[in-house]
Amino acid sequence: MKKIIAMMVLVVMSATLMIGCGTKETAAEKEPVTEKTSNELTKVVISEFRNLSWLPVYVAYQNGYFQEEGLAPEFVLYKDGPIAFQGMHGGDSQFCLLSQEPVLKAEQEGLDSSIIYSVLDTRLYGFVGAKDIKSVKDLKGQAIFAGMPGSAPYSFVSAILKEGGLDPQKDVTFVNLDYSASMTALSQGKIKASYINVDNRIEIQSMDVNMLVDTSNPADAAKYLKADVFTGEIITTTGEFASKNPEVVQDFVNAVHKGTKWINEHSAEEVAKLVAPLFQGMEEDVLAKKITILKGAITKTGYISEESQTAVENFAIKNGVINASIPYNQIIDMQFVKTIK
Repeated sequence: MKKIIAMMVLVVMSATLMIGCGTKETAAEKEPVTEKTSNELTKVVISEFRNLSWLPVYVAYQNGYFQEEGLAPEFVLYKDGPIAFQGMHGGDSQFCLLSQEPVLKAEQEGLDSSIIYSVLDTRLYGFVGAKDIKSVKDLKGQAIFAGMPGSAPYSFVSAILKEGGLDPQKDVTFVNLDYSASMTALSQGKIKASYINVDNRIEIQSMDVNMLVDTSNPADAAKYLKADVFTGEIITTTGEFASKNPEVVQDFVNAVHKGTKWINEHSAEEVAKLVAPLFQGMEEDVLAKKITILKGAITKTGYISEESQTAVENFAIKNGVINASIPYNQIIDMQFVKTIK
């Protein structure tokens, strides 16, 4: 099977539970997962693009839960989810934190993955316009931000544009930005609308903008996601790795689930204090406000039901990510969630 090679890496952060966090400019060396550290922990590498949606993983890291399960994790940071996913399939990591859309698309194209855990029970996405943008139709001929093509935000915004009567490929211009720069670009008039996640919801409170779509609103969730439970933000590994290393995958899921449980048992302020070192440049009180918004969507179980998966697939089919349903057991592997220790 031909592997997709990662196109670019903006930053690589190598971090282990024994030695703390460090930063380097080149991709992590490809080392076998069976490599042991000096105290017999198994090294695992996680591709990601650092976003609060994957909070259970960061809590597990900060609390030492991976170490308790015999693992030594390292994070490799990329610009966006699809590139992180390509990095995993290119051999740079064993696990990836991203949304389902790139995984579904790759699966249909023959690149086998196993989705092993869901971190959120719904998708807290939004779409915000400049003060002179009163509706989606006002965006015709304008520049907008929606992540990179193939990403979940891009699919989400494309769905909104279609619902508003616009052709995403003809009626707007998608601008390439870092997620962290989108609100600045919006405030400076460089773009007229932007996708927002939980990370942006605090910032827009002080901006003169119009919220066009907000899936934390039940009406918008029903209109665009078509489901109350939408397990779009997930953790995945390759099908080959899951089949050859089930013990490692189980240990990984065990650790993440401990992080999930800890979040659900502690306040947003306590969670913010714990993970603040991983979100440098963000004030702890602001981080706590963001986590407060996110907390209600955090999974309790990590489980993806067939009903929820159908909702995700229907969304992906409607928006051209895939052209047909993928059998549940072909891509969703809940055996590790079912046997969490």
